[in-house]
Amino acid sequence: MPDKPIWYGRLDAVVAELSRLDWPWVDRETLQSLLAVGSRRAQQILQPCVSRRIGASGVAGREDLIAHLKRLAAGDEAHYERRRRVRLAQALEGLRQAALTHPKVLVEAPNTILHQELADLPAGVSIAPGIISIAFSTPKEALERLLALAMAIGNNLSEFERMAGG
Repeated sequence: MPDKPIWYGRLDAVVAELSRLDWPWVDRETLQSLLAVGSRRAQQILQPCVSRRIGASGVAGREDLIAHLKRLAAGDEAHYERRRRVRLAQALEGLRQAALTHPKVLVEAPNTILHQELADLPAGVSIAPGIISIAFSTPKEALERLLALAMAIGNNLSEFERMAGG
């Protein structure tokens, strides 16, 4: 078996599914479907539990297979795989949090824009009741003007509401 089978993380759910089966026997195809593995891997997992033959196919008793899967889940390989998945989830969450707290900068903001006032908005930016208009010639210029507008609004929200509300 491979070092870190991905089905280790789903063994509890697979055991629950097996427990709900009406039929007391499990074949390779059923196990393959539940574990989402190939037919060869399903056969390797099922083989130690095979106790009957139906034609050329071996079947395992459901309870024997559940006990076998639980032993696999309790083993060192499964433990390390679960621990690896927890660390991966934590690393991904850390990256997500970093992306949220440090968003990508779309345009560099000069220090002067920090104190942008609505009265001194760049040329091409205008505010009227119900209308905000921004004229630009390049996408970068559009981003710069949008940033200037946002900073000016943030610096004086009540003035913006007065200008935009009429």
